[in-house]
Amino acid sequence: MTEIAISVAAKVAEYLVAPIARPFGYLWNHKSNFENLKNEVKKLEGRRDYVRHSVEDARRNGEEIEKHVESWLDNVKNTIDEVSELINGDDHHLKQQADMKCFKGFSCTNLKKLYQHSQKAARLKAGVAGVREEAGKFEKVSYRTIPEETWIESSNNYKAFEARKYILKNIIDALSNPDIDRVGIYGMGGIGKTTLAKEFVRQSKQDELFGEIAFVQVSQTLDIKKIQEEIANKLSLEFCEKTDSGRARRLCDRLKKEEKILLVLDKIWGSLDFEKVGIPFESN
Repeated sequence: MTEIAISVAAKVAEYLVAPIARPFGYLWNHKSNFENLKNEVKKLEGRRDYVRHSVEDARRNGEEIEKHVESWLDNVKNTIDEVSELINGDDHHLKQQADMKCFKGFSCTNLKKLYQHSQKAARLKAGVAGVREEAGKFEKVSYRTIPEETWIESSNNYKAFEARKYILKNIIDALSNPDIDRVGIYGMGGIGKTTLAKEFVRQSKQDELFGEIAFVQVSQTLDIKKIQEEIANKLSLEFCEKTDSGRARRLCDRLKKEEKILLVLDKIWGSLDFEKVGIPFESN
């Protein structure tokens, strides 16, 4: 019975002492809690600067920044601001200590505030560490986008197309037919084939007829490699292949992955082997 009583008393004492000791622990560890918090913030600032540099490099390359990376940078700013506010507030109270000291050199009137600050510093340290660790999960900070043609948003040629709306409609109707995978616009030089093609691209983009749109101008001297690279550039595709056939396979694979894509090849003056370029058709 004596042993049981001692065991029960010890357990009761444990439950009573812990809540009492915890506040004194925050007071006693006030200085170390703030030092630990400041050290954790320095680590976070280092990680933030690293991510910022990656973001700046990506923007210089014309890439879009991942939304979760932007949110993380905003969260870092808010977190550091919260820490700075706590540190500044704590410094202010320390400077206003009364002459009469009662515990570890602190005035009795400031004990509650010091306890609250120390408790918050310990909590914030864990939060700062969590924010820093989030950056380690970033696989990348940015992604490439397909460059927008500068003329697509322009409507300067709209009036010129009023008299030829039926041509535009015929092209749209033809490409809306699942059995048709290509449409050719023929005519002598200077009659407006390029302007017509551009207007069709504008209309397709406006009506969201295709998932991807690529407009490529082909020179009179057919250059397979140049055509492949132009198309790849419009699709944000990078080649590692050194041969025309290798690039053709890569491009063909990329185009087949698109559910619905509009590829416009303008100014074709000679016979062009689409298979050599890497442009697939159902007949292939």
